[in-house]
Amino acid sequence: MTNMSKIAIINLKGGVGKSVTACNLACILAEVYSRRILVVDLDKQANSTKFFNRFGDCNAPTMAEVLMLQNKMTDVIQHTEFPGVDIAPSNMSMLLANKNVMIDVRRPQADRIKNALEPLRSEYDYCLFDCPPDIDMATINALVAADWVIIPVDCDEWALDGLTEIMDQVRDVQHGYNRQLEVMGVLATKYDRGRYSMQTINQIANLDLPTFRNEDGSILRINYSVKVKEAKAAHKPLHRYTPNIPSSAQYKKLAELVKKIAEGE
Repeated sequence: MTNMSKIAIINLKGGVGKSVTACNLACILAEVYSRRILVVDLDKQANSTKFFNRFGDCNAPTMAEVLMLQNKMTDVIQHTEFPGVDIAPSNMSMLLANKNVMIDVRRPQADRIKNALEPLRSEYDYCLFDCPPDIDMATINALVAADWVIIPVDCDEWALDGLTEIMDQVRDVQHGYNRQLEVMGVLATKYDRGRYSMQTINQIANLDLPTFRNEDGSILRINYSVKVKEAKAAHKPLHRYTPNIPSSAQYKKLAELVKKIAEGE
């Protein structure tokens, strides 16, 4: 690949699997497909940063400083223990950064991350934005910078809460800042064969939005498993921690589909 494909992983709900999806997708694309991956953590909870064991150094610059135009991306990016995967970390300072960007009306607010990434466009094949469960300045910057949007949706009673607001924001960004932005797909997560899971799958199938699907046309779903939490706590992707469970194969399938769409195969 000659240009970096940028993907924002977004949902206004917490706990739907945004960080787990970002980290597993990054590791699979790097290991299985030999792609160079940059994970950009924009969530103050810093779950992707913690997954890659790059959390805790109070003196290390983070995406908060990039958002406030105090550091370049090259000052922030750290290598991880996974070959081919780098991370631009986050921490609670993102709270202050979002506030500062909102009140800094003297300078452009929405394209700061896009501009910061421009010098790196040939350094990575993929940039994955792990977005917060908010429509804040970090999320808006991610959408302005991104080529694609992935929307993880957990299979529970209120699965589609916030989806309308997400799509309103996507359309606003498309019209005002980034006409190339597209929804790559809605991703069903935490599927458990219960009533709400089946209901969610039916709702996703009827959405007027792209969805990730298997070859037989069925909705791709990431099964719920306690092993997902265990793998996250062990700082390992599922295909390394427990390769034989369905969730591991499902994330590999997701990576295959993402690669085909992003690379136009």
